Amino acid sequence: MRKLTLAVIMLCNIAYGQTIYDQFNKAINNNDTVQMTTLIRQIQASNDESAERYIAEFNYYFNVSKQEVIATSQELPKNVDVSTSFTLTDSAGQPAGYLYGYTTYDKNLSDSALAVIDKGIAAHPNRLDMRFGKIFALGDYSRWDAYVDEIMNVLNYTEKHSNSWIYPDTKEPIDTIIIYGMLDYEKKLFDQCELSEESRNQDAVILGWIRNIALKTSQLYPKDVFSLNIVAVTYNALNDHANALIWLKKAEQIAPKDVVVLSNLADTYHSKGDYANEKKCLNKILKYGDADAKEYARYYLKQLP
Repeated sequence: MRKLTLAVIMLCNIAYGQTIYDQFNKAINNNDTVQMTTLIRQIQASNDESAERYIAEFNYYFNVSKQEVIATSQELPKNVDVSTSFTLTDSAGQPAGYLYGYTTYDKNLSDSALAVIDKGIAAHPNRLDMRFGKIFALGDYSRWDAYVDEIMNVLNYTEKHSNSWIYPDTKEPIDTIIIYGMLDYEKKLFDQCELSEESRNQDAVILGWIRNIALKTSQLYPKDVFSLNIVAVTYNALNDHANALIWLKKAEQIAPKDVVVLSNLADTYHSKGDYANEKKCLNKILKYGDADAKEYARYYLKQLP
């Protein structure tokens, strides 16, 4: 099934059938701050209490809260993409530092964005796109505690009101949107892990968040192999291979031909030194996998003692 691009949908050009919102979305796409400001003032002056009004206000504050910064330093920060940086050299042509850009956010404006979307969610609690928009913003703002809280709010609301969600302009089932949304959010959290000995305690907190999200998702969708796989990944990242195997075996029971599950099982058995079971998993990949998966299996079978 095609993977949805989630969360950012709310921040893209969505037509609401209302001219002023069409104009506002066009201004956002064109990064026309003057036009955005003019239109948002008109929207705020109206009596409109629709979800679209709150989405527009949220989009406005989110966009104007962004601040692009150019910086230099002797060491390139870990979170900066090397491809977007420029190496500075000294008179001898040796690296002397880096020039790079990054995005930061004005706290007052970002607080305004979150306050507006909270009002919108309170008025329209079944609008899943608004919830996802808030989660997206919290991730960009690096407010990870609130990010996780809002994800859990979505899952808890789903548990009680699964049939009432509204996600405009999509034909995908709500369950599919939620499952793939959780994968996106879990990945963003996993990207915050450094997976080093020095970061072990901090990583354990983040991996615990990911595990809780995956466990709740698997509770709501018991046949969702992705969630079971993610739970196992959080254990493997902490070298807790025994618990990882428990969840990977559950996933294999649901999807015995799933190559991702089988490859994770093989890796976990390898980490435990259980080469006999690793071999069994790799042979299953040879049986069920595509050409790339089979090549992967052959390579690792040759490495076995």
